Amino acid sequence: MPGFRIPLVLLTLALLMPLSPRADESVRSTVVEAYAEMRTQPGRTYPVFYVAERGETLELLKQRTDWVKVRNYRGIEGWVHVDEIGQMVDASGELLGVHSPNREAYHNRRWEAGLMIGDFDSTDALSAYGAWQFTRNLSVEAAYTENFGEFSDGKMLTASLVHQMFPQARYSPFFTVGGGMRQTNPRSTLVETEDRNDAVANVGAGLRVYLGSRFILRLQYKHYVTMTDRDDDEEAGEWKIGISTFF
Repeated sequence: MPGFRIPLVLLTLALLMPLSPRADESVRSTVVEAYAEMRTQPGRTYPVFYVAERGETLELLKQRTDWVKVRNYRGIEGWVHVDEIGQMVDASGELLGVHSPNREAYHNRRWEAGLMIGDFDSTDALSAYGAWQFTRNLSVEAAYTENFGEFSDGKMLTASLVHQMFPQARYSPFFTVGGGMRQTNPRSTLVETEDRNDAVANVGAGLRVYLGSRFILRLQYKHYVTMTDRDDDEEAGEWKIGISTFF
């Protein structure tokens, strides 16, 4: 869209360090749960071809994303999910305690950034935002929005306080309250009009859905009040959907 530029920063997803034992030693684990499923390839869509029973020792060979390649005492090799590996014990009888690194990163996230598209008061809207989570449930968020209408365009910069009800859950409702400044640019060519700069306040609610890896689906609604110099303030609703990444 004309006049709209938001630089999209592609965050490089860090590759997980493989389990790479030295040549003179092996990383071994023992199954303590009822069983551990070994698959032909790293992924839940691949078939289970062998089940390691309780007490069986597995040699850990290498890791690919959330899967670890293992080999049992008979030389059978397959892939086991990292969460199952985390329930095994090492040679000293201690739990390995590893988990899906992506899920752990989601639980420990502090920063979030994303792009969103939607509707602001019946006009097309695009937003970029960044957020810092300073407690388990609270974060501060800054957002830049541009909207494009038939009669006017607008730009808005806002800051919000965001409360997440279940920050570590896959589905997390959230609520926001904030304010900022909005610039309205009329498109009229018949009568000369001036751009307006007004203070805005907003409240909203939404839902975060953890998609996997480092991505979050975000849906939200916000209600805005624009405080103008005229007798009546202006109200507007905004619906948006977008993709975020965290780190």
